[in-house]
Amino acid sequence: MNIEKLNKIVLALFSFALIAMILPVVSNAQGKYTNKYSKRDVSNIINKLERSSNDFAREFDRQLDQSSLNGTNEEDRLNNIVRDYEDALDDLRNDFDRNNTWWESRNDVQSVMREARDVNQMMNNLLFARKLESRWKTMRKDLNKLADTYDLPALDGSNNNNNNNTGGGNIPDWAIGTFYGRSPQDGSTITMTINRNGSVNIAFSNGTTASATMNGSRLFNNGAEARISRIQNGIRTTSVTDGQSIDYYRDFNGNNNNNNNNTGNGNVPNWAVGTFQSRNPQTGGTITLTISKNGNVTINMDGNISYASMNGERLFNNGAEARVSKTRNGIRTTSITDGQTIEYTRIN
Repeated sequence: MNIEKLNKIVLALFSFALIAMILPVVSNAQGKYTNKYSKRDVSNIINKLERSSNDFAREFDRQLDQSSLNGTNEEDRLNNIVRDYEDALDDLRNDFDRNNTWWESRNDVQSVMREARDVNQMMNNLLFARKLESRWKTMRKDLNKLADTYDLPALDGSNNNNNNNTGGGNIPDWAIGTFYGRSPQDGSTITMTINRNGSVNIAFSNGTTASATMNGSRLFNNGAEARISRIQNGIRTTSVTDGQSIDYYRDFNGNNNNNNNNTGNGNVPNWAVGTFQSRNPQTGGTITLTISKNGNVTINMDGNISYASMNGERLFNNGAEARVSKTRNGIRTTSITDGQTIEYTRIN
């Protein structure tokens, strides 16, 4: 046998072996439903999504027009998110009809799910009227069915098409109810009501209100995000952006009774009410602490004003906590974190 003939035989054997290796991969790449669903079956799913997305887009645009976002750049940005999703769905429809098999449209379905994920995040983070929320919940279920058909991840991080977790709610029991906190900017009262379905209502003492959403232990408010953690008498919000914390209580007496709406009594002992002064241990400057009977606390640190709250004998300041005790000439604060103490002398 000459060398040329031997080389041809070896090449043929190698080609057969390569084909044998590739065939199972190609077969598996067709998906688990290729022999179960016809092209018409998958087309029906896409048809349903086209109809529901048109209804959703109209309702979405109507609600934005009736909101405070009407005519703003934010309205344009949100509308573009929905429009990009609709465009991806249109591309899927056009390519799907031209393809020989429904599996050939897998890349187009990936694009649809990528754009739908942005819509899903927006719907989870912002609060809309129930009609629009219901439309999105129904459409998301169909999107997850489409994703499952093409062996793609479903929305909300679930690969299980039977998982009907809509991405909202799932609120821990300890975070449900009405809580009261102090604004770190001006010391005013913030009332926050968290519902089991994830809707959050926020009211400020100046009469303004806001709406937010909560998913698990994350709070989303107009693009801002905060972690929610449990504290003894309520909850603490910690900004993901700058780490600023605000403590909220079920009432300002530190009780866990949600029916007690006494927002003006911090149960502060008489000996702790008044104005006290000390030296700043970091700068050597002056700290002036003014504590009101209702629990409002104003801190003047070297001319910089901040606000805190006091419940009983506990002082809460931007996530930090200190015990307050009586001394002969005033009060002493002791940090819960590191035990550092500061002696204050009463000046009023």
